[in-house]
Amino acid sequence: NDLKNLHWLDVRKRIIFKISLLAYKSINGLAPLYMQELFRYAHHGHVLKLIVPEVNTKYGHRSFSYIGPKLFNRLPESVTCSENVDVFKAVLKTYLFELSMVDVERLIK
Repeated sequence: NDLKNLHWLDVRKRIIFKISLLAYKSINGLAPLYMQELFRYAHHGHVLKLIVPEVNTKYGHRSFSYIGPKLFNRLPESVTCSENVDVFKAVLKTYLFELSMVDVERLIK
């Protein structure tokens, strides 16, 4: 597979990567304020979880304020607890690269 040889993510995984990166930056104060304000937080012990808002439309399910927290909460703690953006990107890309398409579907459903 050419994508694998180049260590590139396929389109679906790349979209997950970009949304997760924006969520990470928003949580850590590295995104514009309007994006940071889209998230609400809930602490479960020492683990940060984002509150996924209720939505009633198919467009609501596509919004960043809905899908960002949903995806971020489903990532393993080894990814979400990265110490900086560069580490997060590297760990996230490796995690996504190793996922099967079935696992990708589970992540976004």
